[in-house]
Amino acid sequence: MDATGRGTSYVYGIERHTLCLASLTGDTTNNRFALGTLGITEPGEIHLVDFKGDENTLQSTVYKHSSGVRALASAPWDASYLLVVNCGRHTANNNNESVVELVALPDLPQHAMPDQESTAEHRTQHVARLQPATHTDSSTSPHTVVCHPATHSKRAAVVSSAAVAIWDLGQAPEPSSIFTVTAHMQAVDDIEAAAWHPTNPDQFSTTDSTCIRTWDIRADTLRAHQTTLPIECAHSAKIRALDYNPNLPYILASGGDDGSVRIWDLRGPTRPLVEMDNHTHWVYSVKFNANHDQLLLSAGSDGLVNLESAVSVSSAHVVAGIGSRSESNTSRSLHSATPGIMDDAGSSSSSDDDAQKPTDGLVAQFDDHETSVYAAHWSAADPWIFASLSFDGRMVINHVPREEKYKILL
Repeated sequence: MDATGRGTSYVYGIERHTLCLASLTGDTTNNRFALGTLGITEPGEIHLVDFKGDENTLQSTVYKHSSGVRALASAPWDASYLLVVNCGRHTANNNNESVVELVALPDLPQHAMPDQESTAEHRTQHVARLQPATHTDSSTSPHTVVCHPATHSKRAAVVSSAAVAIWDLGQAPEPSSIFTVTAHMQAVDDIEAAAWHPTNPDQFSTTDSTCIRTWDIRADTLRAHQTTLPIECAHSAKIRALDYNPNLPYILASGGDDGSVRIWDLRGPTRPLVEMDNHTHWVYSVKFNANHDQLLLSAGSDGLVNLESAVSVSSAHVVAGIGSRSESNTSRSLHSATPGIMDDAGSSSSSDDDAQKPTDGLVAQFDDHETSVYAAHWSAADPWIFASLSFDGRMVINHVPREEKYKILL
């Protein structure tokens, strides 16, 4: 394997096929990411990669796993826990069965990893199983898992084409399934992606074909078996990615096979607030920055990772709008007292300030990958660092450009 810095990009490469990447959301001290290998012709592995931002170096620990890894998610309540969708094996009935399990990463360092990579063998430790061992057909085999971001929630959504099962991992001694949305019962197409409402553990959204649907699993909705807030024909082709703005929970981003990324207001989703068309092929991943939610990552099968600015629909715009109204009221009273002076000074100051402020649009495009990029995630420790992963086993660490960072902070 290699870990080499190329300007502002830092590459961690392995000779394995990979589909899944997760930022260790429970670790807000270290820039840590976990990636899983498919294990097609070799045993599966989970690589824990630590990026030291002050030194611009990469260290890793490799954990042997019981099978290949199709998808994984980090547990927000414990950085040493991962939810893993194991690659399915063909059964006697020719079904492709996948199993979801909660695993622990033993001997996880609380602080930075040692400078020298350990030669000792590490293995993931099985904690609990979230999915029955048998499936009726391949459509019920899970293909992704999503943890609710709140540390107190301990809920996870297990997604297959046929259903989304909500699991409570806080139940002792074993996790329990508390709610299931079934595609057949709801007369929807195959389910592709899912995303949790950032503050409400009873609400989540899913995608099927070109539609986005939002669900409420509280008792009244559970009896009704009805979706709420559907967005029909949200894209012109299949939707593969979904993410909520963590600071404005009514704002949702989607990415589809039409190559576009769209941002929606769930309070009135008749048309997208913003549409970004900077990919030339399928979009596999969209992620808001948790600290500066005007920043949005997208990644796709064109091998590109795009860093977009959507400041006009961000919490920064909401706060600035409140401040502007307050300043506007003050200016109007001062303007009445001294009309000529305030007009000239205010205009000049406003023009200078606007030139230094973030604006909507493509901030940067990263072409470090040679094959499809299946995931891009922000670091949980540093809001200016993110990682992306492509099918050929290449994980790349990048930074938000300095110019954009200063625009946001100053």
